[in-house]
Amino acid sequence: MEPVVIARNGCGEGCCVRLPEVRPPGVRGRSVLILTLAASFELVVGGVDVAAQVRAGPDSPRETAPQSKGLAAREPRSGPSRPGAKPGPVSSSLVAASAPAKPATAVAKPTAPQPIPVPARRFRIRDESGHCVVARLHGQYRDQMALMQPDGQLGFPTLLVPTDEPFLPITAEELRARLQKGPYADYRVLTTRHYLIFYQSNTTFAEKSGGLLEDLYQGLIEVCRKRGIPVHDAEFPLVAVIFATEDAFRAHQEVAPEVQAYYEIFTNRIYFYQQSDRDLEEPKVTALRKPQTVAHEGVHQILSNIGVQPRISAWPLWLIEGLAEYCATPATTKKGVAWDRPGMINALHMATLRELDDPLANPVAGPGARANASRQAPFLCQAESLIRKSRLTPTDYAQAWALTHYLNNERGRDFVEFLKAMSQMPPLAPRTPEDHLAEFRKFFGDDLAKLDKKVDKYIRELNRRRFDHLPFYAVMVEQPLGGSLVRRLAWISQSPQMIQEQVQELSSPQGGILNWWALPFASRAQAELVKDDWIRGY
Repeated sequence: MEPVVIARNGCGEGCCVRLPEVRPPGVRGRSVLILTLAASFELVVGGVDVAAQVRAGPDSPRETAPQSKGLAAREPRSGPSRPGAKPGPVSSSLVAASAPAKPATAVAKPTAPQPIPVPARRFRIRDESGHCVVARLHGQYRDQMALMQPDGQLGFPTLLVPTDEPFLPITAEELRARLQKGPYADYRVLTTRHYLIFYQSNTTFAEKSGGLLEDLYQGLIEVCRKRGIPVHDAEFPLVAVIFATEDAFRAHQEVAPEVQAYYEIFTNRIYFYQQSDRDLEEPKVTALRKPQTVAHEGVHQILSNIGVQPRISAWPLWLIEGLAEYCATPATTKKGVAWDRPGMINALHMATLRELDDPLANPVAGPGARANASRQAPFLCQAESLIRKSRLTPTDYAQAWALTHYLNNERGRDFVEFLKAMSQMPPLAPRTPEDHLAEFRKFFGDDLAKLDKKVDKYIRELNRRRFDHLPFYAVMVEQPLGGSLVRRLAWISQSPQMIQEQVQELSSPQGGILNWWALPFASRAQAELVKDDWIRGY
């Protein structure tokens, strides 16, 4: 449940490919544009709006198809399902990996860009290492072109030099040697069938992560082929980079505090880490979160390399993250937490949806506490609003997962046809929220209020099944107000996503730095005792 990251600076000289440079406020060093789980920001390159992998869908009409079950490599197993969730670390800096990031500053658009002729589909360019290589046209919109390099990286040419030479993807051995001589000289390397895993973690964690990614790759390929979605094997070696610690992860790339892992669209690499100082504060949640972090980024990377989700094509944000969450939720097995198949129940999202359904269930206690803002809506999912969004709140991610889960399992054939159409969206072609909504209605009908009602009923029935529930968190907030005055508030929640939103809402701009803690307990009664003691000042 992590972000997609667009990163890198310009590279090479002369006839070269540049990777777009976008620098959000406060970011120093390497440029970075982050599409977090809670928000996406538009990249503007050479007059083209690119919310990378955020908006897409063809305009061709289709016939209504009968309903059927959707993406499932095999039938659901009988008995309890024990999914993993992916909340952020629980502490004074508890992170629900779906918190909004700061808006990015986009590159200014030139006026009235004009289409340019494309004399060829292959071009000679100089890559970031200074090598002269043959790149292939990946996408074009007006005067903006994206080229695919032999190592799977994307870039934008500063000068076109057409060639008839063939495009030859780099081999795993060649890429391994190149990266070991360059940015990952101090890393060990694990080679699997489809992955090059550069790691500074311990070998056991790298091997488990590699095994999960390979299981995920094979599982997604099988599911897509079974459902009739055209896919192909990855053309390039898939690269994963594992840091030993969270500190090393953040030293490599300056990203928002809520980002625990990310997929770089242009480099086609995923990044995550093994250990954090906060892991010991809630080992149960950590054990569930880590596999889902790896799997979520793996889904982004795999779908972008097997022909399902063209890189830098404008998919709607709800579909990008809803599909990744649907595919990535791991299961608890006798051997531990591991990826099993798409469609497991996501405990994190179920907890969020339950609390959205009853916003007064967890009142904030403390002197001067305001009543919880009522966010209750007629239904748990508001499809039209969700489809239009170019930014997602943490709770929107729960709705995106719910909508994806319903469409795949109850409108399976329509959902598959929808994905097949989306996979044909040309890279770089922009789409508006109205385009997203019109495309969605082609496949699922115009009566979205009726759809909301069906999703609501489906999720309520899903909540009655057996799955792992999250702990009850006693959330305690303290903020100095000046002089000797200190504001203390507390409440109970099972949803790290809701905790994150509530903390942001309760922070007073007139006060000092807000400190807060979220302590997990097995029962609500235990959490209530700690909350009451906190308010009384014990």
